[in-house]
Amino acid sequence: MHTLNTHKRLLALTVGMALSAPAAFAAENVWESIEVTAQKRNENISDVGIAITAFSGEQLEALGLESSTELIAFTPGVSLAGDIGGQRAIFNIRGVVQNDYADLAEAPVAVYVDGGYLASTQAQTFGLFDVARIEILKGPQGTLFGRNATGGLVNTITAKPTADTEGYAEFTAARFEQYRFEGAISGEIADGIYGRFSGFTNQQGEILENIYEDGAAPDTRLGSVGGGEDGYNDDTKAFRAQLMFDIGEEGTLLLSGNWSDTTKSEGPYQVVNTTEVKDAAGNVIDVIFAADDPLGCDTIQAGVCVDGNFNGDPFRPVQGGDFNGNFDPDGSGNKVNKDFAFDDQNKIKSKGLAATLDYAFESFDFFAMSDYKEFKRTVGLDSDQTASPELIFQSNSTIEQLSQEFRFSGETADLKWVGGLYYLSIDTDYSQGLAGSPTTFFLGGEENNTLVSLETDSYSVFGQVDYSLTDDLVLVGGLRYTRENKDFLGNVYQNENTNDRIIEIDTSTASLEVMDEQNDQNLWSAKLQLEYSVGNSLYYAGINRGVKAGSFNAPLLGGFSFYEPEELTSYEAGLKHSFMQGSGVFNANVFYYDYSDYQSFSWVNNAGVVTNEEASFSGVELEVFLTPADSVDVMVNFSYTDAVVEDLEVASGYFADTTPPFTPEFQASAMLRYNWDAFNGNMAAQLSASYQSETFHNARNFTAHEIDSYATADTRLTWVDGQDKWSLAAYVDNLFDSDHELIGFDVTGFYGTSQISYAKPRTYGVTVRRNF
Repeated sequence: MHTLNTHKRLLALTVGMALSAPAAFAAENVWESIEVTAQKRNENISDVGIAITAFSGEQLEALGLESSTELIAFTPGVSLAGDIGGQRAIFNIRGVVQNDYADLAEAPVAVYVDGGYLASTQAQTFGLFDVARIEILKGPQGTLFGRNATGGLVNTITAKPTADTEGYAEFTAARFEQYRFEGAISGEIADGIYGRFSGFTNQQGEILENIYEDGAAPDTRLGSVGGGEDGYNDDTKAFRAQLMFDIGEEGTLLLSGNWSDTTKSEGPYQVVNTTEVKDAAGNVIDVIFAADDPLGCDTIQAGVCVDGNFNGDPFRPVQGGDFNGNFDPDGSGNKVNKDFAFDDQNKIKSKGLAATLDYAFESFDFFAMSDYKEFKRTVGLDSDQTASPELIFQSNSTIEQLSQEFRFSGETADLKWVGGLYYLSIDTDYSQGLAGSPTTFFLGGEENNTLVSLETDSYSVFGQVDYSLTDDLVLVGGLRYTRENKDFLGNVYQNENTNDRIIEIDTSTASLEVMDEQNDQNLWSAKLQLEYSVGNSLYYAGINRGVKAGSFNAPLLGGFSFYEPEELTSYEAGLKHSFMQGSGVFNANVFYYDYSDYQSFSWVNNAGVVTNEEASFSGVELEVFLTPADSVDVMVNFSYTDAVVEDLEVASGYFADTTPPFTPEFQASAMLRYNWDAFNGNMAAQLSASYQSETFHNARNFTAHEIDSYATADTRLTWVDGQDKWSLAAYVDNLFDSDHELIGFDVTGFYGTSQISYAKPRTYGVTVRRNF
């Protein structure tokens, strides 16, 4: 049992947050050790039998990572999913993903910040500032973390108040008129009271150049009033305030509040023209690129051109174009031509309050956390991504959540234990709709809106024990029971579109569809594992049962339904090995996932639905962190994932084994850093690169759904003075200006197009930092 007085607690907290394995890329090399809280207690990462990749705040700074999802390039087995052109990004761990764009959906990879769960998938794409460390845990983590952690967990721990006065200010200027400021100040306010205030702001100009002219060829219909603006920008502000109080000599109380506000353009998608291929019965059995159709059909049905947009002509105005003859102006380049485009369309706001109590009693430690969060989001999107005034997608959501956790932990000579109670309440109000301009062929001058209210109450009891069978062999067992109650109310309305930029739902009209239903679920997760330590190595093998609660589908055009909970049985074995007198670390693991009722999300023509399927995943992951010389740091990682969703119904009566969306078979990344003394300080040159094999942006895996493989590289040159007060960095991201695809959505049946977002072009900048 650890019992620390308050100042020792603060010192341990400060030091533990500053250390990292892999180590912080500071003025000196080498990889150092890090303490993580993957099992709800502080432990060295090398002693935890979980596949974990961890980053310290110093490492994040040195790597130049500004967003939570940028960690993906350096984490084997983790890839990017999402929607709205990447404005909402979701973690995909080992193929475990559900890229449902509806704000009432929760991801199967749980994201926590300072112990608080983020129910909103939109909130998971957040800027990194004043961070102590980030832990990415792979494999089911439901026993201790519970909530929707079948795929794994991303755990962010921010820097905490310190006894000594400290702080920093950091400014970045980069291409595309990006200006970013980050800063923090921390110290003792009064005897036994410590505070920390931190914040950041990011301003980035538009990347996409819009050449749209209202009512211009090829489609002379008038488009959105005031539209045609440039896009792919960002305006974000955020702050965090914390107060820590001593409670006697054995406890602390931490009060914290956070706020953020983001404004962006409409989703930075671009258009790729595509064609549906149907069988004789009209079922879509493939989607191909329009350029590959020599006849220029609207739609190909049983080998014959058919009228896809009901204008009486089965052929497109221009071969290879969309239904209206549109083309992207320069392919994957930065020029676009779309009418519904505003540089301030999408807005995301969040705020939160939390109180965390830690107290060390004589025989056990006690932890209590109360956490409140609110998220608001308004999104608009040109669903065809062209100059034609077709349908506009819009959504609005407000998500409020309240959680309470009580946890007890302790240890004896042979036993470590932790147990607790957890409650979570989530209230979601969500609307989404399609709005048509008066000249639109479908829903002309009207809106079709889905309005949803979903209330979730979740109660859990959990525990885990680590029992030492011998000095080297430990048996780990854990269990969690969850009772989850959901109340769903959904309505579909159709009314006049009076403002194509804003959804205005008229609930006085008759609802076209109503669903009012309650669902109660009993869920359980479990863990059984053996861990064997010998010399500098840890070996582990175990079985985990993960579960993700069932929920409701609320598609755009109606058709409410319920999908069942998914259950995952994971078999995993791994090792963590230290060599070269501690200057090298090798981590490896293999896994096999057996799914029951896997929640698979399919996107078809502006509507998406989750269905329950059978699935099995397997793979291997390797990591090496090495300091072969006093001035050299090396990181190399690799992953192989074979993920199969079995017999997915890709069209009516057609079944196929498919790969989950955004799941690459192979991933690899490497980083080389060399540092030397120069200019009364230390210089460091760093080169990193990553590779990802092809993926699909749609669960149906049709021809035009494939995202090609790609490789990228970043470089960075940093100078730090001898007192570690000043630092200066110059960097180039996407060194070779790769224009690879990131996110895609198929809307072929509506417009003869698919929406595709591409990686940011080559970006270069400088960062100046002052520590004090």
